[in-house]
Parts: sequence; structure tokens; C-alpha cells
Amino acid sequence: MTLSERLARGLRQGHDESGSSLVEFIMLAVLVLIPVIYFILGVAAVQAAAYASLGASDQAARMYVLGGEDLGSDERSARSQAAVTTALADFGIGPEQAEITMSCPAGSCEDDGDVVAFTVEVRVPVPLIPEFGSWRSTLVTVSSTSAQVQAG
Repeated sequence: MTLSERLARGLRQGHDESGSSLVEFIMLAVLVLIPVIYFILGVAAVQAAAYASLGASDQAARMYVLGGEDLGSDERSARSQAAVTTALADFGIGPEQAEITMSCPAGSCEDDGDVVAFTVEVRVPVPLIPEFGSWRSTLVTVSSTSAQVQAG
């Protein structure tokens, strides 16, 4: 039997492909689902950071303003810092990922009618990428500012 006769007989008989569609489906599902799940993890981390920064800045401003006149500015700042740490922890964000700044546009934060503003910036790491030494992977930085009026 010659080579051409063997090829012709092989083409006429066909090949049994049972089960190959299952393998193709699994491979395609893995190739599509892994990036989609990774994208969802990234979006969820950014959304959690946005909610956390908003809540943390709002609570920090409230804690500073509602601290009372008998407390000094250091005690009120410490309470605001604790409020930020607690609000961030509710969303699984560590205090090392956040930067908190306090500002008083009028210059003083102690007089009645002064505006006290807190800005909380949260660094969102890239999902599933560990930090190596001082190198930190950052997906995005989310920022939120809240202001309260000092009342005596």
C-alpha cells in the first residue's frame, strides 16, 4: 500500500473527536474567566478604598469638631486618627496604605465658625501582587475630603 493510498483511507475514515469539545471548553473558560475575575477583584478593591476614604475623612472631621472645648487640639487629633484607623479597618485597609492631612482654610481650627477639613488618601495595591521590600505596587490612589464647622 502506497503513502497516498494510506492518506486517502485515513481521510475517508475520519478521526474520533469525542471529548475534545470538553477540553476546548475548559481551556477557553480558563483563558476568559481568569482575566475577568482579576478585573472584578481590582474594581472591588478600588470601590472599597473609595468608600473607606469617604467614611474615614467624614468621621475624622466629626471627631475633631465634636471633641468638645475641654479637650486640647492634640487629644482631638488623636481621636480623629483613631476614627480614621477604625473606618479603614472596616474595609480591610491598613493604616500604612492611608495618608491623612488636616487643614484649616481660615488658619485656626480652634475658634467657633472655623472650618476643619480632613483629606484621606488611600493607596490601592494591585490585587494578588505582593510587596517586595520598599517596592509597593499601586493600582490607583483614592482621595476624599470632608469638612466640618467648629462650633462651641
